[in-house]
Amino acid sequence: MKILLLLSGFTCKRIPWGEGDKGTPLPKQMADFWSGRNYLKNLLKNHKVETICTLWDNLGISEVNKEYKPKICLSLDQNLFQDNLSVKLKDYEKKRIRKRNLWLSKRKVKNNLIGSSDRIASQLFCRQMVCKKAIEFLNASSYEPELIILTRYDIGCRGGVAIRNPCSLNNNIMKFFNNNKKAKIIMPTFNQLNIGLPDMWFYMNLKGLLEFNSIYDEYENSLSGIDNKYKKLLTEGWPNSEWFDYTNISDKRQFSNLILSNKRSKKLMKYEDWELPNTHAFYKYFILLRDSKFEVKFLPINESLISMFKYGNKILGIKSLIYEIYASIRIRTIELIKNLI
Repeated sequence: MKILLLLSGFTCKRIPWGEGDKGTPLPKQMADFWSGRNYLKNLLKNHKVETICTLWDNLGISEVNKEYKPKICLSLDQNLFQDNLSVKLKDYEKKRIRKRNLWLSKRKVKNNLIGSSDRIASQLFCRQMVCKKAIEFLNASSYEPELIILTRYDIGCRGGVAIRNPCSLNNNIMKFFNNNKKAKIIMPTFNQLNIGLPDMWFYMNLKGLLEFNSIYDEYENSLSGIDNKYKKLLTEGWPNSEWFDYTNISDKRQFSNLILSNKRSKKLMKYEDWELPNTHAFYKYFILLRDSKFEVKFLPINESLISMFKYGNKILGIKSLIYEIYASIRIRTIELIKNLI
């Protein structure tokens, strides 16, 4: 199979956002890069692959060129990007966090499950640029990929075990892309489809790639107020969602995945506007709720688990699986105790 592999983002670890830092890169910590390289090498070893890459500040550029031999490898300037973003969004992030903290404090709730709007913007911009470069490459060459894979350098390491492992390229996947009259995309399943879509990896066709050519622009417009459709849907009744108690992070109604069933919600969830930068919610809007919708195929969790042991680090996979089982039992136990009290 002829594949076009698109990789974007930082090649090294970063200091977690929320620890008094906005994600300072740690250039010497590239273990996840090498794990991701091994995963993709195993997954794609029997296919013809051309690669396009974008990254930040030349970090890991020699490793990328050596390991992936990309047709195009573009390095972007993170400081310049953030400077330009701050001009457009001004003090949006400060006001947003202040508003969120006030809402939570009134309800005496502690919840640090939030992403930085400027960090998410950085990820989306880098992805948009790799898509643009991919389109430039295809327009200038005779290469005609049967499948396009959009992912990140640390694939197989970040995120839950259900979403971080690109799945085997079998006949069912190729049958889905037989008719290319519309944008099509394949992604994994996870338990948070009510709020949004996973974003670790995507399989898509050429029409899907052409749509992703503007993903960052739409995100920026949504935050700056130019496009209010996304905000209107999120705050006035989020499609394919079920109302739940936001102050209770273990409320099972948020995990009902209505989009995978024929069930209808009696009451849609209405999120506060400070959830607008949520990366999963935005992907749901971009892929499923705009006028130019994708046709989507969700792969079952068992395919991700099989692929994890087939292509990835088996020891890491076992540890991650045990941890997620433990975390799930812990959350359910806490919820049970609350109900009994």
